[in-house]
Amino acid sequence: MTTAEVHPEVRQVADALVATLGADLRALLWHGSFARSEPGPESDHDLIIILRRIDDEVLLRLRGVFRGRRNWSAFVQSEEELRQYSPHGRLQFHFGFVSLYGQFEPPPWTEENILADLRALAAEIRFQCRYRILHKSAGEVADDAATRQFERHRDLRMLHYAAKWAVLAMKARELLTNDTYPETRAELRARLKHPDDAAVVDLVERWGEREPEFRTDITPLALRLDAFARRLVAALPEEEDA
Repeated sequence: MTTAEVHPEVRQVADALVATLGADLRALLWHGSFARSEPGPESDHDLIIILRRIDDEVLLRLRGVFRGRRNWSAFVQSEEELRQYSPHGRLQFHFGFVSLYGQFEPPPWTEENILADLRALAAEIRFQCRYRILHKSAGEVADDAATRQFERHRDLRMLHYAAKWAVLAMKARELLTNDTYPETRAELRARLKHPDDAAVVDLVERWGEREPEFRTDITPLALRLDAFARRLVAALPEEEDA
């Protein structure tokens, strides 16, 4: 669990959720770069909201709290959904967050769950990179300027996500190989041995500075991230047949 000072707006939203949801609220976790005290220019506030139950009425009450607020991302799960949670994605309930309210039982993780995380992250990175290399290279096929600008923004946004997924994969890999999870990028960087891994961390940390160089051609960025995903998978054991 991180120890970042809680942002005033995060505290305001947390108090509103507690008041609005009452007994339906089980726990609130502040997640992401702000919670780790390493936000970038495009960072938003990430909350994990654990509910005792979810139905239409509860979701609409939740929507009321976030209406009119920018730069927020909420991940909502019920206790029953956590008990049936997918094999990958479990580490987010154990590392890198600030507990704002309540308690909950996180889905347990094993070595196989970490491997599932790494395979899922690599697959998503590969898809985003290869799709844009082959079909959506910075709005090249758009007929008008507005569409080209939109496609460039979309492509860069998805590759920015892919770079952040790569950082998450490196952290999970460290947990698998060294039994400890580097919650911050600084902790991760101190452990990295491959220069290309450090270069991907640099991309995430300096995105606001580096993004303009990719606006006209996303190919170098997509190739770098695809190469990372290939190296990641090559180092994993083969998945056993069910």
